[in-house]
Amino acid sequence: MIARYGRAIEYDLAGLGMDLAIEWRRRRWRRLLSIIDRLPRTSAYVEALANDEDLARQVTERERGQPEQKRPSRRMSEWSPDVELLSVIANRLGDVVQAIVVSAGGKPHKVPPMPHPVTAFDRVRRRRTVQRHRSLVDRVIRKPGTEKPPVKQPPPT
Repeated sequence: MIARYGRAIEYDLAGLGMDLAIEWRRRRWRRLLSIIDRLPRTSAYVEALANDEDLARQVTERERGQPEQKRPSRRMSEWSPDVELLSVIANRLGDVVQAIVVSAGGKPHKVPPMPHPVTAFDRVRRRRTVQRHRSLVDRVIRKPGTEKPPVKQPPPT
């Protein structure tokens, strides 16, 4: 990683008041990896990853034949009040575009909402909602005197 992205990492660490060479000589591998893993999307390191064609080729080869992944959510550390308001504006702008298309007689396309952070609270609430829904479906579908039908568990979110 350092051989390939060292200059970008060094630049990012300098912005944090750290020196990559000193950290490397002190053999602070875990600390370096922790800091590198938490660099924001706007860092030089993340930009270097995004522009690495060899890495992109490797990743897309691995993804071949895999099911499509859902849209990524934002990291909570990057969800500032400004980003939240800009996301709300972008979502409302999508609604306006749909309204204009409909008013012109066209068929609107679904505009996906901007991604937002998904917290443990959101995941627990989602699982609870799915569980309640499945319980209701079981009660409606089950005939009196029959066993409860097996319910397929949802994939973890």
